[in-house]
Amino acid sequence: MKLAHPNLAGQLMLNNEKPCVWVIESTEDFSSYTQELFRQCDGEEGRFVLSEEEKEKEISKYAEIIFNPFAVNINDRKVMNRLYSELSGLAAGEELYMRTQEIKNNLLTYFLELEQASSYILETDAELDITAIFKAIGVRFSDYADDYIGSLNQYIKIMAELMHKKVIVLVNIGSFVSEENLRQIVQNAVCNEISLLLIENVQRELKDWVCQYIIDKDRCEVF
Repeated sequence: MKLAHPNLAGQLMLNNEKPCVWVIESTEDFSSYTQELFRQCDGEEGRFVLSEEEKEKEISKYAEIIFNPFAVNINDRKVMNRLYSELSGLAAGEELYMRTQEIKNNLLTYFLELEQASSYILETDAELDITAIFKAIGVRFSDYADDYIGSLNQYIKIMAELMHKKVIVLVNIGSFVSEENLRQIVQNAVCNEISLLLIENVQRELKDWVCQYIIDKDRCEVF
């Protein structure tokens, strides 16, 4: 995949074998580019263009940007909505349809028994929403990670498998993790067929297992 911007002479080459490190030394440019990319990942308009085999891809659909690796939430609202939607599809599928209907009927029967035991005249919706059951019993992803690196890797896996993301953007991740931990993150991304874009505001030690695109303080581009 490629990420282009009209202000850039080149393109950021993204593949799931080698992460791309984009170094932006100017504070003003760093802030401008990351903010614009964040807005596009959030569904707003912007000038970045993500493409694969010359076909433009919707950035908000295929890319996720992470500023704080300590704050990733595997059970945030958008993830839960997608999870419930997928589980609802399975519940309504051929394999589980009859079992789902049985559970709904049992719940409605139980409610009628509760009504009879009470002094009230009550009613329910004609159709019981299976999603409401998921929420009532607190269906969510189990956070099995031991530390924030594990949580980040789990989040990337969920982004790939459930949200169908193809690109994960990590901002200044080099300030938080060691080279060993970064290699773990990269390996996890490779296993999940995710392309990593690492945006940094300083050039760190050059590594042969990454590709680099540098915009120095004079706005000269090296790629």
